[in-house]
Amino acid sequence: MRLVDVGRALTGRSYAVPLDVVLEVRDAFCPWNAGRHRLRGDGESVAVCEPTTAPADLRLDVAEPGAAFLGGTTLAALGAAGPVEELRPGALAWTSAAFRGDREPWYPGGWAIPLY
Repeated sequence: MRLVDVGRALTGRSYAVPLDVVLEVRDAFCPWNAGRHRLRGDGESVAVCEPTTAPADLRLDVAEPGAAFLGGTTLAALGAAGPVEELRPGALAWTSAAFRGDREPWYPGGWAIPLY
């Protein structure tokens, strides 16, 4: 999934644990997404994601929060593969835990797209 408006998308979902993290997002296609975003959540239903000049805790491309948005792919797994750079020790594990959902995403039709 691609996030076209990082701040709005990350504000519009809940998080499994409280978090306060600064994401430095790269986005060559939607330049308004590029920059630092402070994501804060109470671990219940309230989340805020706004531009900031604070030092980044994680550096990533816009594809990574998009991949983790629904909770199936973890930011920790993406970090182990390389595309997520942890700039503050512990930030990746904590943020990855926050993005997890109660249930794994599931699509009953599989990934086949019918062609008519």
